[in-house]
Amino acid sequence: MKRVLLSLLGWALGAVIAAGATTYYVSPAGSDGNSGSSGSPFREIRKAVAVSAAGDTVLVADGDYLGFDLENRTGSASSVFTIQAQGGNANVLPTTDRSDNRDTIRISFCSYVVIDGLRGSNANRAGVRVDQSDHVTVKNGVFGSNATWGIFTDFSDDLLLENNECYGSVSQHGIYDSNSGDRPVVRGNRVHDNHASGIQLNADASQGGDGIISNAIVENNLIWGNGSGGGGAINLDGVHDSIVRNNLLYGNHASGITNFQIDGAAGPTGMQILNNTIDMASDSRWALLFKSSTGSNLVRNNILYNRNANHGGITYGDATDIADTDSDYNILDAVSPDDSTRVPLATWQGMGHEPHSFSATPANLFLNPATSDYHLKPGSPAIDAGQIQANAPLDIEGRARPVGVSFDIGCFEFAAPSTTSYFTVAPCRVVDTRHPAGALGGPALAAGAARSFTLPGACGIPPGAKSVSINLTVTQPTAAGDLRLYPSGGVAPLFSTINYRQGQTGRTTPSRRCRPLGRSPSSAIRPPAPST
Repeated sequence: MKRVLLSLLGWALGAVIAAGATTYYVSPAGSDGNSGSSGSPFREIRKAVAVSAAGDTVLVADGDYLGFDLENRTGSASSVFTIQAQGGNANVLPTTDRSDNRDTIRISFCSYVVIDGLRGSNANRAGVRVDQSDHVTVKNGVFGSNATWGIFTDFSDDLLLENNECYGSVSQHGIYDSNSGDRPVVRGNRVHDNHASGIQLNADASQGGDGIISNAIVENNLIWGNGSGGGGAINLDGVHDSIVRNNLLYGNHASGITNFQIDGAAGPTGMQILNNTIDMASDSRWALLFKSSTGSNLVRNNILYNRNANHGGITYGDATDIADTDSDYNILDAVSPDDSTRVPLATWQGMGHEPHSFSATPANLFLNPATSDYHLKPGSPAIDAGQIQANAPLDIEGRARPVGVSFDIGCFEFAAPSTTSYFTVAPCRVVDTRHPAGALGGPALAAGAARSFTLPGACGIPPGAKSVSINLTVTQPTAAGDLRLYPSGGVAPLFSTINYRQGQTGRTTPSRRCRPLGRSPSSAIRPPAPST
């Protein structure tokens, strides 16, 4: 258990786990001959799966477990089956004792299932496979160094893949959503250093179905270091009527966001590419691609920087793709109208395209791209230079747009520090996760997962408070990691609030850790980033 003591001025504890019909417990100290209660836990997750039903919850303690299958589990919106890690180190191991050993966690022909906070590495194929299922959520997981994919899905509608880390896939992608599954949401994931694509949506007409993925949302993802073997940071084949917004892509070696048709039944139409920040590596291809389009597409408020002098910010397949793409209010230096010609932006504008777009360098735009800090710097030319878009109301951190007279360009909306006054109130402790059953903290923080706590109204903090001064203390951690504090409703920041080593006790000081409350009266805490 990560023992974390959070001492601050005015945080109130929110609700945590929603209980199902029955709650079962799993622990390395348990036995599959036990009852599965908190005092008599099972040894394996697969035992809890075998005795549970829709609406139940399985709580998994830190430790190593055999891989498992979840099959033919039919639930509903009011009866969701949940498997949730209690701490930050519940590892599901690849095994060789099952009929299908390709995927460590396999969910097949199920509905309304949540997998929360589990880890899986070195799978024979995928860390998690979701097969012919609907309304499945995989969140707060860590799936790394798997043979083919971190998370793989097929023919599965209404997916939610959220706040996972998927890295080091040996032969293919970090996240792969395939086979005509509609309405997927891929949100807030950290996807990096995979051989091919970071996130791939491929409708696979040859495999059956209509060959189209429609109404997808791909948002708020951090995607870096992918593509040494080709692909795209966000690769979209046969995807229609979908939104790609507020993603931060940097240092990817193949392509950035690609919209095309090879295996899908038809090329892109109805795509909205909004407020993404892309900084391509020097050995990369294009930042944004439209090829084989079949209808109109919208591109607004994107930073499309390419460090490869031979490629542009946007590449089109042919004149039809150019005519189908309504692109403007972007930051880019060049365009490739046919994947073989590079046209400077000024020349392209002289041909009637991108009238409000302009060029700028990372040094002029961002606080510190050398350390992957792509927040806009004061005076950045991206500030207020975008166009208001109804389908991008929040930035990657949950800040409401616009802060100024118009949207900023890129995934971050700039907010200058405001002048405010500070008042002293009595210190108050409201979160203490050392004691999972305690009134101030249980359950323990799970790695990669966020917990939200309401600030105003507690400990004398007035409802109109703009920020609080906090102390954050870590004591007796069992592994190295970091914690991050940030306004709730957004994704975790790129930088930690406090780092710690195994066994180290440490704290931040109030003078260094003043945090704005943001757009909502609460803040969130995220425990250790799994790759740390």
